[in-house]
Amino acid sequence: RALQRIDLHSWIASVQMAIVLTVSALSVFVAGRRSWPQLARSTAVLLPALLMVTLAGISGWAISRTAYVPSDGVGWLVWPLATLWYLRLLRWQEKWFAESSLAKLHIAGFWFFLLIAAREGQWLLGSLGEDWSSWSLLGWVLVPAIALWALQMPALLARWPLNQYRAHYANTAAYPVALYLLVWAWVSNVAGSGNADPLPYVPLFNPLELAHWLILGALFAWWSRVGPGSHSATMSTRSRAGFGLTAFALLTGMVLRSCHHFAGIAWDLDALYASRLTQAALSITWALCGVALMVIGNAKPRRTLWVAGATLLGIVVLKLFFIELADQGGLFRIVSFLSVGVLLLAVGYFAPVPPAKPVVATDNGGKA
Repeated sequence: RALQRIDLHSWIASVQMAIVLTVSALSVFVAGRRSWPQLARSTAVLLPALLMVTLAGISGWAISRTAYVPSDGVGWLVWPLATLWYLRLLRWQEKWFAESSLAKLHIAGFWFFLLIAAREGQWLLGSLGEDWSSWSLLGWVLVPAIALWALQMPALLARWPLNQYRAHYANTAAYPVALYLLVWAWVSNVAGSGNADPLPYVPLFNPLELAHWLILGALFAWWSRVGPGSHSATMSTRSRAGFGLTAFALLTGMVLRSCHHFAGIAWDLDALYASRLTQAALSITWALCGVALMVIGNAKPRRTLWVAGATLLGIVVLKLFFIELADQGGLFRIVSFLSVGVLLLAVGYFAPVPPAKPVVATDNGGKA
């Protein structure tokens, strides 16, 4: 009986979707043949109608205590048709609506259909594992991350609607998506243990970490390559700092998950903090990050990067003395001190502090 109720809700939602799309298509046909502007403008209710059908479907599934899946029934056919028709309708509405009004319809439609596709992706991948598994977490962001990538692809930017409404999609429509991905990255980095059963845990290639790198790439592309006339033509110092801090946090989470899986340390903050292996792994990883920043800052030269790396190395040194030093005579403490010491000596020789300002020769032979 429960299965029958689920099928009934699926078919009801699909039939309602079909009715809404049919009415919209007939309205377009009649308005175009008769040149009725009032009927043409009424086609803007398609998106609210689709939203009402979706909410009605969700309420029906809530009564039967099952999760709403857009592809249930014949939703796998109706939703793609609805997406294609909505894009065709937006193109047709250009002769009936002002550009400012159409821009709002573009943005609202982008958000709505992205939510539907994200829900479908979450259900498909979430069925591969338990709640908070890597598969389930990946399902929440795969579609939004790909959508954010798509907003900067040259092949799509040259085509309608991105070529005509580029600023609206890249700025207004992309902001909530980017914010959601950023928040998800931090939350999943803390909550996700990297469990990807039946696959073993593999650093960098775990589904959770693949999602993290996908998000970092999408955010970086959005911040740096959207193009002239947008907020992100050049990354501000605050954006660079936020991006770098996020990447550093995700790398730290990967180290902790590696210790959890390969050393059998419980995925618990107290257990990870008390582990000498974890502390040593963090010290070496952070020291390598600091050295890399100092080397890059010296080669560019960018004093800010060099200072950030030196600050991170300073934090590592303090960590060695206040945390690792308690492990008297332990092997991990010795490895930490030796590794960090060698890195400090190497970076002092190969990456000294760059000048605060570039030296420019003047006409009279002096320096400015």
